[in-house]
Amino acid sequence: MKNKIFSIILYIVACLFGLVYLISEFLPDFHLSEFGRVFLLCGSCLFLYFGGFLLSKYKNNNKTMRINLWVFFMLYILLLVTLTLFDAMWGRNGLTFINWFSEEFTYFVKHSINLIPFKTIIEFVKEFNSMYSSRTILLNLFGNFIALMPMAFFLPLLFKKQNKFKNYFITIILIDLGIELTQLLTASGRFDIDDFILNISGATLMYFILKIKDVNKLIKNIFLLEKNKVSKKSITRIIVSILIVLLFSIGMVKFRNKLYNDNYDEYNKTHNPQITIIDESGNTCDQALDLFYEDDFYKYYFPCMKSDKVYAFVNDEEKYLVKEFLKNETYNYDINRMLQRLDFYKVDYIKENKYEYIPLDVKVPTDSNGSYYSPNIYVNVDNKNILNTDYDYENEYDSTFNYKIHLIPKKMGTTNIDITFKDNNANVLESYKYSISIDKELNVKFEEIK
Repeated sequence: MKNKIFSIILYIVACLFGLVYLISEFLPDFHLSEFGRVFLLCGSCLFLYFGGFLLSKYKNNNKTMRINLWVFFMLYILLLVTLTLFDAMWGRNGLTFINWFSEEFTYFVKHSINLIPFKTIIEFVKEFNSMYSSRTILLNLFGNFIALMPMAFFLPLLFKKQNKFKNYFITIILIDLGIELTQLLTASGRFDIDDFILNISGATLMYFILKIKDVNKLIKNIFLLEKNKVSKKSITRIIVSILIVLLFSIGMVKFRNKLYNDNYDEYNKTHNPQITIIDESGNTCDQALDLFYEDDFYKYYFPCMKSDKVYAFVNDEEKYLVKEFLKNETYNYDINRMLQRLDFYKVDYIKENKYEYIPLDVKVPTDSNGSYYSPNIYVNVDNKNILNTDYDYENEYDSTFNYKIHLIPKKMGTTNIDITFKDNNANVLESYKYSISIDKELNVKFEEIK
């Protein structure tokens, strides 16, 4: 009687694990990683197994264990379907039924099919030593390889005809084709021949592993409680083989993470270098403006003749003049980041506008959460032969955006410009109209038209 009570308790716990999995999969505010969800399903199966084991001992037959096998199979199918069709973390959007004859579907199909064998596999192998995340590479290579491996366990145990390799192989091909075509036709994923190759290869390899006599006996002993004799030596071999695979997998993950970290460190050295500013100009200063950088809208000066005395010490390794470092293509260091370093080391500089500009402050509405987005700007020039425009803006972490509409003269003349700011719903926030006049020396004057 105790076995029956304990088995019921274990079944209840297994159901709770399964329920949490479903919640994590379908509620948008409750997310778990792939490994977290696999852990939940494996936990559910574990409690189901021991519940079935105790119930089989209580009933003195293995019918419960056979029922458990069907439950395990259904849980695996649930995992497979959610990961391949519904899982947002894998870029899935669920079953989106779009018009198969529309331009949208034609565009999707054009960019979502790969029929060239090994193209994707080779791309990921080439990127193994790169800045691609370990998760992206390992899941695409090894995730696809192991995805259908459990079929080699379930199909032969649940369906007698699947013990013949020919029947099993055809079934796996049909299952995999069904998944790939469903992903394509419902716009929930790509149809990639390399996914197909990896899926079939993994499922085939596992079939032959599980058909090894001692392995097959051990599985039936464990999951169907059949009293087949398996020698201790065979069990030891099986355990050692499993440990080798696990250690190889862990080693592969650690090796890939090391490659990524090394590449990340190297990437940071060039894209996010540590910069120390050194001003060797001393206390003396010839009063003049010394240009050290120029971009599309601004000129940047030191207020003394010292551009040949201000250095950037990079990664505690290299020393450059600031004006030369900003031109260095290896680092491609942004002027705004350099200005922050100059401010930090209290090195004075002057930022001068190259063109006349119209200053505009635009306040955007916030939503119920206090969030806001930069407005969309539309600038229309009546006579583009005499004037070009461009803009930049600043925002001090509030809902007001400070715009500069740069007026770039081309030749003498007059024109009008219209400036409109809209939100993401195309609602007009602000609208302005200005008259522009440009003289022979290309000096620009503007006046707002009310």
